[in-house]
Amino acid sequence: MADTPTTPTRVTYDYVTRTIARTLGTPSRGYFLLLGAAVALLGVGIITLLYLLRYGLGLAGYSHPVYWAVFITCFVFWVGIAHSGTLISAILFLFRSGWRTAVYRTAEAMTVFAVMTAGLFPLIHIGRQWYFYWLIPYPNERGLWPNFKSPLIWDEFAIGTYFTVSTCFLIMGLIPDIAAIRDVATGWRKKLYALTALGWRGTHDQWRHFSRGYLYLAALATPLVLSVHSVVSWDFAMAQVPAWHETLFAPYFVAGAIYSGVGMVITLLVPIRKAFGLEQIVTVDHFENLAKLCLLTGTIVGFSYATENFIAKGIEAHGLPGAVTLHETRNQCLSLATHGSSQKRQSLLIARGGKSIELR
Repeated sequence: MADTPTTPTRVTYDYVTRTIARTLGTPSRGYFLLLGAAVALLGVGIITLLYLLRYGLGLAGYSHPVYWAVFITCFVFWVGIAHSGTLISAILFLFRSGWRTAVYRTAEAMTVFAVMTAGLFPLIHIGRQWYFYWLIPYPNERGLWPNFKSPLIWDEFAIGTYFTVSTCFLIMGLIPDIAAIRDVATGWRKKLYALTALGWRGTHDQWRHFSRGYLYLAALATPLVLSVHSVVSWDFAMAQVPAWHETLFAPYFVAGAIYSGVGMVITLLVPIRKAFGLEQIVTVDHFENLAKLCLLTGTIVGFSYATENFIAKGIEAHGLPGAVTLHETRNQCLSLATHGSSQKRQSLLIARGGKSIELR
């Protein structure tokens, strides 16, 4: 693909291009071993899904009163992982943070694949995946129309919008990079990169239109960081469940998503930097800046945890009707979930103003 570049005293565009092009050469034996392991895990996942379809969602822990179980939990996790790509790419681009250039491509790619993974779990959650198109609002002869009050529909729109914008953002940003690789590639790779570079020549007009379009996409993607995971938080906050039905959930989920996403970017960059010899491009300063983002968002998440407890205790201290402490609620719900599958008739005693009521 390209000659092995010598380490310069100052990182240049030519050094960056040749260093990245060197990673796209002939795959090593380790690559095929990792690919084989990934395909094996994919096979295990397919077999597990078929087994789940055959014997039902009860294998995943679905039982009264627990109907969310592991799939919605995984959905929230992967959507949260996906948020750092938009943060590092779009928001830091709008703030003209120069250090983002060494790490934002990894974050963008992680975002797209994480959103694709997150989109699988609501489909598995519905039980009969072959009817997934019923979630799509379109005129049909069956006379069916989605219930827009359902959080499942919210998740569909959130994932669809976020995936579309993130994919456009990634592909548009890749055009100059693919053109740079095209110029140093040979053989069939050069023809492939020439096709996917969309005729990019790096002219003044092309850069002017590219910069303007990239700016517009960044401005469009930035609100998604706040809106998409706020919608995910409403899956919980809209439920009439003590300690869940709170306005705190939206900013709490957004901060937690960025926190976990930046942590995943660091987790990916460390082995990539070592395996491909990118120490001159991805430096310690980049990891320090990412760690500062983790510290900031982690502080917000910690503040949200503390606020959650103070809200519950404040309501209880003022003797308002329906007061219940956060820890009591969690323990009671956990007890109900634990014994719900083994008892035909369940009751939950919740302390309300010194009295006890039974919820059946």
